[in-house]
Amino acid sequence: MKKTKSIFFKTAIILALVVLLLDVLVLALTYNITYNNNLELAESRLRNAAEMTLKSTETYNLYDYVDKPEEGFNFDMICEMFDITYVYVVEPDVRTRSETYIAIGFGENASEEAINTRYPGIRVDGELNDSEIEAYNGNDDGVILHELSRFDDSLICYLPCTQYFDFKSNDYVEYKAPLVVGAELSLNDYNRSFQRQFNVITILTITLTLLMVVAFGVILYFKVSHPLRVITARISHFVTDRKKGFTKLKVKGEDELAQMSQAFNTMAEEIDTYIGDIEALTREKHTQEAELNIARRIQMGLLQPDNFDTAKMDIDAYILPAKDVGGDLYDYCVLDDGRIFTAIADVSGKGISASLFMSRAITLLHQYAQRGYSPARILERFNDTLAAQNPSGLFITAFVAIFDPQKHELVYSNAGHNYPYIISDKLVTLDSAHGVAAGLFAGEAFEDATLRLAPGDILFMFTDGVNEAKSASGEFYSTQRLEDRLRTCIGSDDPAAIHVVLDELKSFTEGAEQNDDITMLTMRVKPYVSEVTLNLKSDKSELVRIRSAIDQLDISEDKKKTLYLAAEEIFVNICSYAYDTQGEAGLNITVGNVIGMTFTDSGAPFDPTADVIDINDYDHEHSIGGLGRFLVFSVADRYDYEYKDGKNILSLYFNNEVNDR
Repeated sequence: MKKTKSIFFKTAIILALVVLLLDVLVLALTYNITYNNNLELAESRLRNAAEMTLKSTETYNLYDYVDKPEEGFNFDMICEMFDITYVYVVEPDVRTRSETYIAIGFGENASEEAINTRYPGIRVDGELNDSEIEAYNGNDDGVILHELSRFDDSLICYLPCTQYFDFKSNDYVEYKAPLVVGAELSLNDYNRSFQRQFNVITILTITLTLLMVVAFGVILYFKVSHPLRVITARISHFVTDRKKGFTKLKVKGEDELAQMSQAFNTMAEEIDTYIGDIEALTREKHTQEAELNIARRIQMGLLQPDNFDTAKMDIDAYILPAKDVGGDLYDYCVLDDGRIFTAIADVSGKGISASLFMSRAITLLHQYAQRGYSPARILERFNDTLAAQNPSGLFITAFVAIFDPQKHELVYSNAGHNYPYIISDKLVTLDSAHGVAAGLFAGEAFEDATLRLAPGDILFMFTDGVNEAKSASGEFYSTQRLEDRLRTCIGSDDPAAIHVVLDELKSFTEGAEQNDDITMLTMRVKPYVSEVTLNLKSDKSELVRIRSAIDQLDISEDKKKTLYLAAEEIFVNICSYAYDTQGEAGLNITVGNVIGMTFTDSGAPFDPTADVIDINDYDHEHSIGGLGRFLVFSVADRYDYEYKDGKNILSLYFNNEVNDR
């Protein structure tokens, strides 16, 4: 068994991290506040030092002591008194931005370079800054400025000095030019001093915090963690202990741990009661799921393939069952007389009963269609049979249609189902024939409706799982949205209406649970063509392709039979005589006022139009062959042959002035 970390260990770590984080935040806040407060005090000292230096400068004429500063005022004393780095008095030269030091004092932390290069009488070129110029011009605000000099990163306060006290005249006298008094405080020195003090505070705070965490951890371990370990161990072995005979936890005291122990004992007793019921329910659920899966497979197995193709039309189907076994169905077949039967239906309800009802329904629809009934008669027999034995009270909506490819007529009837659509040069709703849902009441009458389908028309059928599909927000897909989508198929080169709707439906319902079966069925009348070209092998099995190509031509059925006759005879002759082994042949058919049929092959030169027999001279009892060519050239209105570029080329022409398809 994998060893797990104790909750005590996790809690102690989290607590330590939280406390340390709080310490860091408090120390950071304290650092910021203390630093700013101390900096304000330092600035105050700096300003006072500048003012005291100014008063000293006004006491006597500093120029008298430039060469003998030791006899003048001791400016070092001001630095020491206010704990700053420098105080000085300079004579600015604004024009050249230079300054001449008249007097200067150094604090304890003054740099050696400054002491060696700053002294009374020294002139420094190019270092007069804008703040000194402002003081020179009379700005006596004493603003603290942050400046970076070549000696240090400093705070500086500048004040102007324009006069001194003349003891001879016992009055103040103007200096020959304004002087500037400066006081500087090194930020580097200040920061180092402050950091040392704050480091001591930080170490003491963190040490005290760790001691508190350790003390709390010890208490937590003995008062919480250890009792929890006992309870956890008993819970982790509950299953095996229960089988051997569960021993209850001892309940000591009235605290939360005691309550937890009591709750566990109660839970263990109740679990013993429920486990048997749960096991029984689980077995029953697995049995039901297995039955549903079997029913779903049986249901899908009853359906026809999802596509079917004839010379006259294409049928496509799609069904997406919901989670539960549902009752959607579709069916189609070619009847004995060549008509095509299609149906779609939706059983009310879900589950096994709906699946069984659907299985019976699809069998009945198929059976009655094979008997040659009309759609309305199919629904009448279908309804009466279901209603006679329907103890569950289920019902089914259904749409049934039969298409005659010779007449291009569609006959349909509706038993309470969603109205299908015809996608032609416009979208047409098939709402002429309608009736009640089947299976509830015997003796209901249904009606047939008839319409003509043109080549390229599509019959689109669907169940309410399409228009009532819901989005993640609960919105219905709706019949209006379905119709708008189907209109995009009008005139489209891609006739796959199911996929057009399905793509939008998937996007619309993304993230939502499917609550009903989604079923769609389309029947598309194949468009006629005015020209076909086939590349064929000289094998009689290719006659199937030739017949299929002729079926697609926009000509009458009689003309098609004539073309079948001619094409079969000519192509069989090519297969039999053109090659010693298998070769290739070509067929091109064009339809206009005249139908042209041209055969080509690369066999030995042979003119089939030569030596055509005269039917009056034909010996039916003793002659072999020749009659087929006679029949072909008899039904053709004209024909010609040529041998060109190593190929036999035979062309047959049939008049096509009247097209009565």
